[in-house]
Amino acid sequence: MIAYHEAGHAVTGWFLEHAHPLLKVTIVPRGTAALGFAQYLPKEKYLTLTEELEDDMCMTLGGRASEEVFLEKFRPGR
Repeated sequence: MIAYHEAGHAVTGWFLEHAHPLLKVTIVPRGTAALGFAQYLPKEKYLTLTEELEDDMCMTLGGRASEEVFLEKFRPGR
């Protein structure tokens, strides 16, 4: 389930024009809070365009959408 979730973030970000570039995706637990994570390289600029905010929101929801599509369920509380 964690792999599908993290892959959802990564694949969604790949297809979005204004999303931050993906640096690393892992499903290996790091610390006590995260079971996996996707890390991005933020663009170094001070102002954010509406399109960039929308793409960031889509990329954030990509994990849950992937769970719903491929596993036909999602983790509660997420």
